[in-house]
Amino acid sequence: MRPVATRGRFAAIGWQWPVLALYALWIVYVGYRHEHWFDEAQAWLLARDSSLWQLLAERIRYEGSPGLWHLILWIAIRCGLSYELFYLIPAGFAMAGAALLLWRAPFPPWIRVLILGSYFFGYQYAVLARSYAVDLLLVPLAALWFADRTARPLRYAVVIGLIANLNAHGFLVAGMLGLELLVRLVLTSQMKRGQAWRALAIAAMLGLFALVTAWQPADNGFLPSERERPGYILMDFVRNAFVDGALPFGASGSVRFEQLFGFELSILLLLPAVGLIRAAGHGPLALAIATVLTGFSVITHVSPWHSGLLFLFWIFLLWISWPAVISLRLRRFLLASIGIIGVWQGAQMIRAGLWDIDHVYSPGQQAAHILAEYRATHPDAHIAAYGFKTFAVQPWLPGNPFANYHDAAPRPAFLSWKKSERWKPFGNGREFVAIMESRPDLVVASTSLQKGQSAEMEAYACDAGYGIVRLLPGAMMWRGRWMQDDSILILTKGSRTGCPVAGKI
Repeated sequence: MRPVATRGRFAAIGWQWPVLALYALWIVYVGYRHEHWFDEAQAWLLARDSSLWQLLAERIRYEGSPGLWHLILWIAIRCGLSYELFYLIPAGFAMAGAALLLWRAPFPPWIRVLILGSYFFGYQYAVLARSYAVDLLLVPLAALWFADRTARPLRYAVVIGLIANLNAHGFLVAGMLGLELLVRLVLTSQMKRGQAWRALAIAAMLGLFALVTAWQPADNGFLPSERERPGYILMDFVRNAFVDGALPFGASGSVRFEQLFGFELSILLLLPAVGLIRAAGHGPLALAIATVLTGFSVITHVSPWHSGLLFLFWIFLLWISWPAVISLRLRRFLLASIGIIGVWQGAQMIRAGLWDIDHVYSPGQQAAHILAEYRATHPDAHIAAYGFKTFAVQPWLPGNPFANYHDAAPRPAFLSWKKSERWKPFGNGREFVAIMESRPDLVVASTSLQKGQSAEMEAYACDAGYGIVRLLPGAMMWRGRWMQDDSILILTKGSRTGCPVAGKI
């Protein structure tokens, strides 16, 4: 038997396998080193401490999203998955979506690799355990089955129905995809087939289920009242999806300059894609998707990570439009624009992953260890919490330890967003003072509500007769740069250990 050449063996294996292996190693290792912050912990706690009926019929609506992600966690927890292995869930969905991209996407190989190395595919959605991880699989799957949606509408309807049940932004886009499916079935005279009616019924039922589970109760106190101006929100939403205007490996500049520069550069780089999408006849669908995503973000609530859905559905539109015939010049501009976006985001993805490996994202586990040791020697101690981010400790403990939250009842340990809730998640200086005046034995305080300025909190606590057990540093970041403080300050009564000069808060 003749020996097979090395190059031939590699070609037989396929270039996709080593790329997928490297991608999997990266997201699994970064996920292993990542410390889950409050949002990740809250979803886990809701799934852990709720019956299926409580989860889907009563509690999910306060989170502002449908419940598919929480249902996945509910099942995983009851199958024995521990919180230590939580990172495997987003990694698993990310790897499945990556496989679809590598083997089935119509793009040249280098574009497929760049997409996997984008900020959202390579870090934000693949490492942080949020519902958007499932979008990494479902959005490429919807793109893969889009061309045959009228011939085989059932599978496509199921996918868009599942997308609707992941998050509020996905619900709106799924509605547009469902409407487009209905129009296409009518125009192609497919409505005479029973399969078409069944597909529409499935999509409608899944959409209705998402709407019912996410319908906002009147007493929800989750959404913040202070918002940026609509123009700034729009610019941030677009630039955070593509090119944010911040140099990938540079120092921070003026926020307003980065907003304007990133927004304008993103729009410029999107123009060739607009030409391709229009040539493919998907202009109305693209306009509808962009309108509902940006409009919802401007009108209601948006965080930087929501922009990743605009990026993912841009990939969706490129995927379904790629076979369209366009001029060679436009095709070259398109490839160049995709390359710039991919390289820019790839550099930020690497920076973000390396940062997460070397820094503490959230010190919830460290704080939980301190609380467990303290409880072991002080079983009757009163422990108080200040600030919603302190709830990152809860999944690491057998039950709620905080005396000022539901009188230390062990379950449920998730945070309630009801307006009637006595414990205020978005406390201010007065809340902190009130906690100190109630004289708990131990105080676990998030410094995030004081914008990371812990010195005044420490000084006031010491003046009130408390000592500083530990200041556990933590920081949330965006694209490899500091975004928000997530440190936890632990104080104990009757000790002046580590006390600075007394001050005011």
